[in-house]
Amino acid sequence: MSKINEKIINNIKMLSLDMIYKARSGDAGIVFSAVNVFYSLFMDHLIFDPNDISFINKDRLLVSNRLLPLFYSCNYLFYKDMPLDDLKDYKTFKSNITGNNRMSKLNPISSLINSDIVSSSVGVSLGREYLNGLLTIEDSKNKLVNFKTYCIITLDELMSGIAYEAMSFASIQNLNNLIFIVIKDEVGKDSSNKETFNEDLIDRFIALNYNVEEINDNLNSIDGALIDAKNSKKPSIIIVKSIYGKSSKIENSNKLYNKPLSEEEMTELRSKYGLANPFDVSLEVIKEIRKNISKRLSKYLINYQTLKQEGMKDLKIKEIIDFLTNKKVNVEINPANIKINESYEEELVKSNSKILNLIANKSPFIICASDDNFLYTLASIKKSGIMSKENRTGRNILFGNRVLAMGGVCYGLASLGFKVFVSTPLINESFLKNTLRLSTLTNVDLNFIFTQDSFTNSYLDNEFFASSEINDLRSIHNLVLYRPCDIKEIIGVYSTICKLNKPSALVIGSEVVNVLKGTHEKYVLAGAYRVKKESDDLVDAIIVATGSEVSLATNIIEELKQYDLNIRLVSLVSSTLFELQSEKYQNMLLPKDIKTFTLEFGNPTYLEKYATSKDYALGVNEFFVGGTKEEKLNYYHLNKDAIKAKIIDLLKK
Repeated sequence: MSKINEKIINNIKMLSLDMIYKARSGDAGIVFSAVNVFYSLFMDHLIFDPNDISFINKDRLLVSNRLLPLFYSCNYLFYKDMPLDDLKDYKTFKSNITGNNRMSKLNPISSLINSDIVSSSVGVSLGREYLNGLLTIEDSKNKLVNFKTYCIITLDELMSGIAYEAMSFASIQNLNNLIFIVIKDEVGKDSSNKETFNEDLIDRFIALNYNVEEINDNLNSIDGALIDAKNSKKPSIIIVKSIYGKSSKIENSNKLYNKPLSEEEMTELRSKYGLANPFDVSLEVIKEIRKNISKRLSKYLINYQTLKQEGMKDLKIKEIIDFLTNKKVNVEINPANIKINESYEEELVKSNSKILNLIANKSPFIICASDDNFLYTLASIKKSGIMSKENRTGRNILFGNRVLAMGGVCYGLASLGFKVFVSTPLINESFLKNTLRLSTLTNVDLNFIFTQDSFTNSYLDNEFFASSEINDLRSIHNLVLYRPCDIKEIIGVYSTICKLNKPSALVIGSEVVNVLKGTHEKYVLAGAYRVKKESDDLVDAIIVATGSEVSLATNIIEELKQYDLNIRLVSLVSSTLFELQSEKYQNMLLPKDIKTFTLEFGNPTYLEKYATSKDYALGVNEFFVGGTKEEKLNYYHLNKDAIKAKIIDLLKK
């Protein structure tokens, strides 16, 4: 290795260690293990524009939390517009770069929860294949979208169900633009088990049809493995064996694992590398980096700019370029243009499918995904097929039984700008919890459609499941939850989703529902509204209902008129949006001096805030039992007659 290359590596190393030391948080050992990988990638392999961090065809690089200091240090050294203060502020509240899961300007998915980084890398790679497929239709030789996706992780992050599902899916899709680099620290490993463990790991991914290489952490080995991976016609995994470096007592110490260095150790290393002060950067290093990157990438970037300008002359190619630049799908629907016959009657999931397809037909960048349940959720794009290695432009992604990885893969797609709708039965909500939280934390436009929403659904007649999933969704900050009651409210939901472009969850049932008198698309944005005006007499009570239960509440209110009860019906389409409304609107709709019932066939705990008391919150506060719909309604005293009787009884008190 030349002296200048050694200086560059030492600068990357010390900047990373300074970040860890100042933040008093992080893993110094991993810096020594992985620094050669980052140097080789940035110096000789990654495609990027040092003057434009938003360059649309840059190679995507996702890294483990433990590796973020190296990632940010390289970004500082290799990009021209990243301030050194960003490194100094690492993990502070004011920082532009983060050590947690908040979106970063540099890389919105560089830091993810556990093994979701693996699945998100698969999603980014899949998005590239889809876009390249669209371009190929227009021009078979077009190279506007041919970036690679690199994912650098530790061995621990690879050993999870989510990671294995995602990597299995990448194999089925033959994502040969996807390269995993696994940092395998061998300090402290039991040598008696080491060879067996290595063999199992390699065999596992060979069986998945990956290009697999296990190498030492020297630069020649890393460079050769990266060249092989880029030329491979398969997804690749490079396992880099490291022993925390071998050149000093400090670098060889097992004490480095998962902790910063001491002040004494930092002083020793600064002296060794000739960097006297924290966050020192050698001007010689910066000059050498600029010269190398200019020599390696200038011609490519000039040619790409020409290719892009030519592409802008074609409207369809221009649409793809604009999409990659803006990372946003701009579609809208005008509810006034959708005419619904008052006699319309259909299962809610079928109504949802119709409106979803209405907006999906407006943009090629809307993608639908599901596990094995497109058959039940019906949330697929009718005019498109299943995405596969034979059909790169299919807009329906079928994950099979890979529910754990499904959310992360779709998050990776959404991070590129795709508007993704993920559908699955509500019972699978817990498998998607990490992705739900992450999409709201980073405000990525990822949308979930949860079907078979309660024990009244025909598909679930004999199943046991918990009743708290809807409340789980309501508790996730920044997630907009919708539970519409008929096709008009579904139209309003999709109109709102297109306006807000925020993470959302749509919960719908499979009951047959007619168009309810008094429902309206435009009021969905308010979250809750009065379905129809009650008589001018004093209101005796209010029923707040959600989803399919609005239809039931309508029938109950009509029958209670014979008891001279004047009851207001409020459809709570979205408690999230309702709670954003003014206090004046909330009090006008739900006056505190009027007895208020809530009706939802799930755990009533969350809706109790709107009810007069717990007794007025009608639902199921336990695990559901099996049986037919009628048997369960009778068992929980939630059939129409039982609810009427309870309302009459409570209003007498």
